[in-house]
Amino acid sequence: MIGHVVKMLWYNRRKYSGVLIEQVLIFIILLVSMISLLEAICKYREPGLINTDNVMIFGYMLHGGGGGLGMSMEEQREVACTMEFIADKLREKPFVESITLSAGLAPYMRAERYYADMYADTVRTDDGKAVEVIRKFVDNEAQKVFDLKLEEGIWLAEGTLEDGSYPTILSRQLVDKLGWENAIGRKLYMGCTFTVVGVIAGVRQSVFMDNPVAMLIPTAVWRQLGYAEYCAKIKPGYEDEFHFYYSKEFKRTGLVENSVQICYSMDELKKGSMLDTISSVSMQAIPTVFLLLFAFIGTFGLFWLNSKKRKVEFALRVVVGATRNRLVSLVVLESLILSVMAALPGILLFCFVYEWTAVHVMAVGITFVIMVLFSVFSAWWPAYQVSKVNPVEAMRDE
Repeated sequence: MIGHVVKMLWYNRRKYSGVLIEQVLIFIILLVSMISLLEAICKYREPGLINTDNVMIFGYMLHGGGGGLGMSMEEQREVACTMEFIADKLREKPFVESITLSAGLAPYMRAERYYADMYADTVRTDDGKAVEVIRKFVDNEAQKVFDLKLEEGIWLAEGTLEDGSYPTILSRQLVDKLGWENAIGRKLYMGCTFTVVGVIAGVRQSVFMDNPVAMLIPTAVWRQLGYAEYCAKIKPGYEDEFHFYYSKEFKRTGLVENSVQICYSMDELKKGSMLDTISSVSMQAIPTVFLLLFAFIGTFGLFWLNSKKRKVEFALRVVVGATRNRLVSLVVLESLILSVMAALPGILLFCFVYEWTAVHVMAVGITFVIMVLFSVFSAWWPAYQVSKVNPVEAMRDE
């Protein structure tokens, strides 16, 4: 039957050439859109995305661009101490589960280049290697607030270890870059000595950004007075209450005189960081959906008109013994073969442009399935109408 349908399509190639070209374009456009969508989904699901559900970031920026321009070190220390006092007051609230003080850990706060400018440094290993890393300063509460999961090892302990070194946790990306099979217990040097106590899958700074080569370092090693990055894990639905109490304490303690208040929901910052990628995918997906819809209407119309013109042919097939299912299969198969032929140029082009990764192969498969469904549904109704042909009436009309 397939050979018979192919011959019929060949004899009517001029009639179907427009549909074939249209489906080639649809397949290519749909494939590109599907690749963009699946890449975004896979990036979102990769390990290393920090859990910011029900997390509020709060703190202050000193006047003068955050650097405390015109303020003495003593005044800056006084502001920092006041901020710690406010954080302690907030910890007492029943809707606050935990509060952490970190630097460079909270995501969605700045562009990637600013992380590199502010927190990048070179670390040397005990075997003589030197690697540039992004430092992220954290305390004990950071694991609770951001629900950070370690692949191996333990979380950072307070103070120094028995040998006088500071504990550190490495991202999997840094361990792989160093080529270490077992990182626990290894030494690193960056101003002081660090001992690796754990390995984390990653600490992404934005939803669709790659995991940086990073080190998690205790906040006791470094403290920037000009900017405090406090994050609070609160109970769901208490964002407004938290903001109210923080603003109240911020004003009451007089911090408004020499600093600017910061208080945001991390969920809102997360949505903002996703906006560009979501917009880019949507700009591809929406026109593709409309194109697919219009092409469906056009293909449906073509098979409908074609079926009307072939009414006598189908009547003769019924006379010689063709069943309803046979006629339906004939029309649907014509559409399916056209879609398969349309997919071949798209797959060939794909081989030259993309690599055969799992995501890309999945995109090809999903696109092909969509095109098959497109073919079946666009031809099914005309095929169904053909199956109800009455040979006597068809011959009389002819």
